[in-house]
Amino acid sequence: MPNGDYSVTVSVGDRYFDSTHRINVEGQNILPNFVPTSRQPYELATATVRVNDGRLTLDSIGGDNTRINYVEIKRVDPGNHPRIPSGVPLSRASNINRNAAITLDVDLLGTGSVVDGATLTNRTVQLYRTRDGAPVAGIANTTGGGDAIVFQPSRSLDANTHYTFRLSDGVKDESGVAFLPFSTTFSTGSNDNSNSAIRFNKSTVYTGIGPLGFSSLETSPDGTQLYGATITGELHRWTIAADGRLTNQQTFLGLANANRSIVGLVFDPQDPKTLWITNNDSVVTPPPANDFTSKISKVTLNSGSSFVPTVTDYVVGLPRATRSHMSNSLEFGPDGALYLTQGGNAATGAPDSNWGNRPERLLTASVLRIDPRRTAPVGGFNVQTETYNGKPGTYNPFAPNAPVTLYGKGIRNAYDLVWHSNGSLYVPNNGSGAAEGNTPDDPRTPFNEVLLGVNTQNDYLYRVESGGYYGHPNPAQGHYILNGGNPTAGLDPAEVNQYAVGTQPDPLYRGFAYDFGRNRSTNGAIEYLGDAFGGKLRNQLLVTEYSAGDDILALKLGANGGVIGSTQIASGLNNPLDLVEHRPTGNLYVSEFGANQISLLSVV
Repeated sequence: MPNGDYSVTVSVGDRYFDSTHRINVEGQNILPNFVPTSRQPYELATATVRVNDGRLTLDSIGGDNTRINYVEIKRVDPGNHPRIPSGVPLSRASNINRNAAITLDVDLLGTGSVVDGATLTNRTVQLYRTRDGAPVAGIANTTGGGDAIVFQPSRSLDANTHYTFRLSDGVKDESGVAFLPFSTTFSTGSNDNSNSAIRFNKSTVYTGIGPLGFSSLETSPDGTQLYGATITGELHRWTIAADGRLTNQQTFLGLANANRSIVGLVFDPQDPKTLWITNNDSVVTPPPANDFTSKISKVTLNSGSSFVPTVTDYVVGLPRATRSHMSNSLEFGPDGALYLTQGGNAATGAPDSNWGNRPERLLTASVLRIDPRRTAPVGGFNVQTETYNGKPGTYNPFAPNAPVTLYGKGIRNAYDLVWHSNGSLYVPNNGSGAAEGNTPDDPRTPFNEVLLGVNTQNDYLYRVESGGYYGHPNPAQGHYILNGGNPTAGLDPAEVNQYAVGTQPDPLYRGFAYDFGRNRSTNGAIEYLGDAFGGKLRNQLLVTEYSAGDDILALKLGANGGVIGSTQIASGLNNPLDLVEHRPTGNLYVSEFGANQISLLSVV
């Protein structure tokens, strides 16, 4: 064989259980001592090896009666390639939840490199039942930041069954470089986390044109209309029919024509004719986006049946990351103030090449509090805090009577937020992808807290309190330690094990209320207020999982406000981004962003 790199996949095993199968390729053990069982008669492994002597050497030294089913050998093009360094479930893991997703960390090639989601197809990403090769249908996608690969089965996997997952070199990054092939295997247990007592009927009530769907959904205060904002700047509204269908669609293109991306959308509780929105330098335009270009605007609805609202900027100069982190969702609090989830500029607090080496700003990675009852100057309150591209920024959120202030800090990229009826603010946050970010050094200590290529961080739900810090470093705010640090030699809450043992969390670190896990991409969130299903869902937090999961989770809260349980109440969704409850009926409307459609989940 010509010298060079090769991807080698080997399958071993049979239905006789008298062997200890072992495979070595070019002296590298890729499949150690597998003993088949009736539940798992076969095993498979993939590795990339280098041939230097004109032949590829494969042996079973160390095994006993190893039986090979097949060997696949494929030449790897010269040069560096993105690869999969690890994933969940871990290889050969057992007792995996039947609703589990396969989530893969990715090791990309450098500045601006992300997974090309268009190459994630049912030919390049495959999950199948090992014993007979029966394929499992599902959705393969990447995260909003393009920094992971996720496969979510469309149904619960069979109980107590062995599965094989494979990713081919047909998967590429956006520059066209192929990934190294990858495979893993695992076995399910008997459990899933669905709730059979809660059932919605799903139907599609709107399908759009183009690849991108709705970023936010909101119902009118009287429950007669549904409003939808798009990532391309459109505002839509429909009349909600008695059966939940959407009729009489109307569209406003003013912000789309200005090349803005809308995320936040909320009605003013004091004025049913006023919407508040966030709008940002377009996420559709190739990066880098310009910093300090995000806004909060008031949308005043006109009288009559036409849909020609007036848009007035209220806050301008909000920060903006180079890619998909921006000014996200809005919610009114019990104090009458407006609260905003503001995305961070960096992966894990210090500048990094994947996010354009843009530093964190004084207002990034935070929940901001806005006074909505001020008379704004022409053009809006300018809150640019740092100088950028020669334009000075001097806004001080700590000044007396500042219209925009910091409420909760260290929240990397929270898409949505919920002021619950129990008086608490709940914020689901998206953690960083694998090997993507760096952490800063704290100049106040004698230690060096810098980490490079930080491991994947979990997605957490935070119960945010004024002045609290929640784990995303921001030197501009005086916070340097990622999540829970690594204070002890044992397993610590939200531990970052790349830190030296003894690294204490930030003094203001408040921890998390719930751990969603890795690469879930938790986004839309609401408190369910209806009495459907005998009141079983009332006051629970409903959260969409855009990547791993492709579902809606219901989080049950205890008397003290903590999470005491979670169940899956809807599955098989296509990148669900936002949801809203139709209060008169208890039905849910869900933006399936990956399919550019709105689905109705009607109460059974």
